[in-house]
Amino acid sequence: MATVFRKGIQKLELPDGEQGDRWSNEDTLPVPPERQLWGPTQFVELWFLVNMNLSSCSTGSSLMANGLTYWQAIIVIIVGNLLAAFFAVLNSVSGATSHVGFPIVSRSVWGMWGSYFPILNRILLSVVWYGVQSVFGGNMIYVCLRSIWMDIDERIPNTLPANIGITSARFVGFFLFNVLCAIFIWFRPNQLRAYFHGASALVCITQFVLLGWAIATSDGWGSVKTFTSEIPSSQLDWTMSAGIMSVIGSIASGILNQNDFTRSAKKPSHVTWSQSLSYTFSGNVTSIIGVLVTAATQKQYGKGEPLWDPTYLFIAIQDQHVAFFLGIVFILSQLSINVVGNVLAGGLDVAAVLPKYINLRRGAYAIAILSVLPNPWQQLASGSTFLAVLSAYAVFLGPMIGLLCVHYWIIQRRTFHLPDLYTGSARSCYWYTYGVDWCTVVA
Repeated sequence: MATVFRKGIQKLELPDGEQGDRWSNEDTLPVPPERQLWGPTQFVELWFLVNMNLSSCSTGSSLMANGLTYWQAIIVIIVGNLLAAFFAVLNSVSGATSHVGFPIVSRSVWGMWGSYFPILNRILLSVVWYGVQSVFGGNMIYVCLRSIWMDIDERIPNTLPANIGITSARFVGFFLFNVLCAIFIWFRPNQLRAYFHGASALVCITQFVLLGWAIATSDGWGSVKTFTSEIPSSQLDWTMSAGIMSVIGSIASGILNQNDFTRSAKKPSHVTWSQSLSYTFSGNVTSIIGVLVTAATQKQYGKGEPLWDPTYLFIAIQDQHVAFFLGIVFILSQLSINVVGNVLAGGLDVAAVLPKYINLRRGAYAIAILSVLPNPWQQLASGSTFLAVLSAYAVFLGPMIGLLCVHYWIIQRRTFHLPDLYTGSARSCYWYTYGVDWCTVVA
C-alpha cells in the first residue's frame, strides 16, 4: 500500500526540465536576463488591464449605494487610489531590482518557513477574488443570454435556495465563464498579449460611451447633482474613511504581490513613474465613471435607488433597449482581470508552496477549482456587504504590505542575498529562528 501511495505521489511530480526541490522550481527562480522584457509600456498596459473591470466600477458605485453623494464618492476614490498607487510602486521596486516574485521576497521578511503565512493568505485572496470576478463575468454571460431569450429565468427555473445569492440561470452563466477562463489559463500571458491589448482599449472606449449615453438619456448633469446623501453629518467622516479603505482594499491583494509582475522589468526605473501615472488614471477613471453612471441612471432605471451592481443596471437597460454588446465587452474585461490578476499571480504563489509538484499552470487551475468554496455570490449581495468585504481585505493586508516595504527599503537597504532565499537551512541568513523571523510576527 505504501509503495502504491509513493508511486502515486511520484506521478504528481513535475516533468523533467521543470522539476525543482523543496524551495524552488523553474517558475520561482529569478527571472533570467533574456526574459526581463517588461518596459514602461507593459506596466501601463497592466494597470489598465487590472483596473478597467466591473469590480472597479462597482467599488465606486457601491459608495453611493452606501449613502454618499457623487462628489463625496469621487473624493473617496481619488484619495484611496493615490494611497494605493504610492504603495503599489513602493512595494514593487524590490521585484524589479532582484527579479524574484512575492513568495520569494516574503522569505526575506518572514523567514523561510514563516513566509508560508503571507503566501497562504495571498492564495486565499486569489481564490476569493477569482470567485467574485467570475460571478461578474458569469452575470455578463447571463445578460447576453437574456438578450436572446428574455424569458431565460422561466426556461431555466431556479432550484437554488433564495439565500445563496444566485439563481440557476445565472449559475449557468457562471459555469460558462469559468469554462472560458480554463481555456485562457492554459496559455502563457505573453501568448495572449494581443488579446489583452484589444480588450483593454475596447473596455476603455465602452466605459466613456456608457457614461455619455447615461447622461444624454437622463436629465443630464442635473440627475447626477440631485442625488443627496442619506448619511448624518456626524457619521460622514467615518463613512468616507471606510470608503477610502474599501478603494484600497479592492486592489490590496494586487499591491501585495506586485513583485510577481515587476520581476520581469528591464530596469527598476521602469516600474516607478509608469505605474504611478497608469494606476492613478485608470483606477480613478473607472471608479468615477461607475459613480456618475449610477447617479445618472438611478431615476430612469433604478426607480430612485442607485443600481450599484452593473448586472442589475444592464438588465434594467435591457428591458427598454439592448445590452448584448455591453455584456460582450465586459466578458472580455473579466477574462483579462481574472486570468492575469488572479489565477496567474495566485498560481505562482501556489507553486512556491509545493514547487516540486506544482508549477504556475497547475497552481492557476487549483485557484480556479477552489474559487467556488467561499460562495462568492453572497459577497455581492448588497453594496454595504461588498464594501465591508473590501475594507476587511485592506485592514488585514495593510500590515503585510507595510512589512515588505519597511524591510526592503530600511532594514535590508535594497539588497537581497539571492542564494540564501533558496536555502532551507540554518546556513541561510533568512533562516532566522527555526525558519521564522519572530520580530516580523510581533510587528
